[in-house]
Amino acid sequence: MSALGVLDAIFLAYFIIHIPTTLLVDSQSVFPAEYFPSWAKEALQWHIKTNGDHLVSTNPLWFVSLVWCETALQLPFFFVAAYAFIKRANWIRVPCIIYGAHVATTMVPILTDILFSPAAGSHSPALAAIYAPYLALPLALVIRMAVSAQPFGSKRSQKRAKSGAKTA
Repeated sequence: MSALGVLDAIFLAYFIIHIPTTLLVDSQSVFPAEYFPSWAKEALQWHIKTNGDHLVSTNPLWFVSLVWCETALQLPFFFVAAYAFIKRANWIRVPCIIYGAHVATTMVPILTDILFSPAAGSHSPALAAIYAPYLALPLALVIRMAVSAQPFGSKRSQKRAKSGAKTA
């Protein structure tokens, strides 16, 4: 598998893993507790206690607004993006650039708060390490999609690759 193939597999895994994470963990900041199974609530409480996540424990209004964006806008995109990456559909290029830029932008105030707010306390480095991939992967996605008008190759090259794989 090529380096781009590995990177695309990472993006696909990111989108698929993000679906239950958004539904069962992140959205607890915006929906009533009774909507969630007890194990999901316990897992979130474990995360808060273990990692000192002051943002999730206090839910400041600005943070809640970002979680609403994740739940309402990003969650549907995860399904679409997963499908597009499985199908190697070039039409996902611009939506991925929009998604990646949006998420990277939302991560700036989150990471700034985690790294520089007194509320973060001694957990700041570990908590920043937990959140950092949600900046790094979307930025990598933007770069991956921005460098080529056809990130998955032309239809012809895709067909050639498939037929070559069948004859090998």
